[in-house]
Amino acid sequence: MAQRPIDVQGSEIISTALMELINEFPALNGKKIKFSTLEDKSGLGFFPTSGAAILSRKESITGHVSIQGAYPFNVIYRAAVKSETQKLAVKEFLDTLGKWLEKQPIVVSGSVVQLHDYPELDEGRIITNIARSTPAHCNAAYQDGVEDWLVSILVRYKYEYDTNQ
Repeated sequence: MAQRPIDVQGSEIISTALMELINEFPALNGKKIKFSTLEDKSGLGFFPTSGAAILSRKESITGHVSIQGAYPFNVIYRAAVKSETQKLAVKEFLDTLGKWLEKQPIVVSGSVVQLHDYPELDEGRIITNIARSTPAHCNAAYQDGVEDWLVSILVRYKYEYDTNQ
């Protein structure tokens, strides 16, 4: 299978916007999701998996270019979970993050909250959809009892511009 071209500038723009967006998640309760970083025993990290890939590119005879792109990423929750109850809480946290990014209503501290708008991106890129690719699941378990729980998420976006300007 041929590798898709990468929207390098789009990767930077979307990474920055997503970092801000996911750190607005109402259920963080003072936690912070870091970019491509986890501590040895705990933490929340946002990890792009391949950058922004160009799925399709169409150019009209007048020079108008329309791009459809996808930006896959993972959110990893690292914790020393000792009970099934703790494991379920971590899974529920990540699944709730996914639901919130999908603009589904979620319950946080007894209140229903919902993401209504995706952030505006620089240079005319527009997020059209965010959806989970997988439910949250245990991705790695270490001998010291630490586990990495992961949810995979895909951002779809569009980008239009004119080459004649």
